[in-house]
Amino acid sequence: MELIAQSLVIGLTEHAPLVLAAIGFALLYRLTGLINVAYAETITLGAYFGMWANTTFGLDFYTVLIPAAVMAGLVSVVTYLLVFRPAKQRDVGVLELIIISFGLSIFLRHGLQFIFGYPMRFFDVPPPDSFFVLGVGVGSFRLVALASVLVLSLALYLFIQRSRTGLQIRALASDESLAQVSGIRPLAVTILIWFIAGVAGGMAGAFYGVQSSVAPLLGWRQFLFILLVVLVGGTWGLGGVIVIGILTGIALAAMTLSFDQTLYAQLVLIVGFMVILKIRGRRLTETAKV
Repeated sequence: MELIAQSLVIGLTEHAPLVLAAIGFALLYRLTGLINVAYAETITLGAYFGMWANTTFGLDFYTVLIPAAVMAGLVSVVTYLLVFRPAKQRDVGVLELIIISFGLSIFLRHGLQFIFGYPMRFFDVPPPDSFFVLGVGVGSFRLVALASVLVLSLALYLFIQRSRTGLQIRALASDESLAQVSGIRPLAVTILIWFIAGVAGGMAGAFYGVQSSVAPLLGWRQFLFILLVVLVGGTWGLGGVIVIGILTGIALAAMTLSFDQTLYAQLVLIVGFMVILKIRGRRLTETAKV
């Protein structure tokens, strides 16, 4: 029972930013079908923006959280307008778009290194307050991260499923030509999605940064799990991504506590994801044959 309680608390709080980032990536993947490798840098940008505002202006973490997320969202929109939209207008293929996103990722990463330097940076914040949940000590930053996941997840789910704009987003994701004929403005809706995705990724990056350190590879360290969560959970829509993200965090916490090694837990979970994707791919193939 103690292991279960610890796994639940640590998994839900420590890995809450994973769910936030996965939500943002899932929105882009559902809309464009693109595996945007540069999304890893959106997460990193959120951490750097938050750290810069915190250390430069002496603002506390809670004050810089929203501005950092918004700035990451604006950068996300700029990359779409300057890079991905022109490529799409030239009918660039999916593989080429992935290569472009990889190049953009390298460009942004080295840009951050040029501006902020290579050493790790840290938020200038006092030690967070600690609270006990089911007998497990949890820092206030992690509780805020969990609350942010719950609020943003519910808000986005209701927005996508119940609002008129959400209906437009789903229509655009299904068939852009038909959506345009129906009076939907693809550019405005697409910009909105890239902004929301950037905000979610930037907020996740700020939480990752304040919990440990801010470094150019911060987003890359999380990207593989974000991708796997979206590929597995995306079958059931945004709700599936949220559920799989939560279960992934709990599983990581449980295996880390059991193995006493984070690396072993990550390897086991990656293998598990690969098996699920392999089984699902085989079932889809068999269904197509029938």
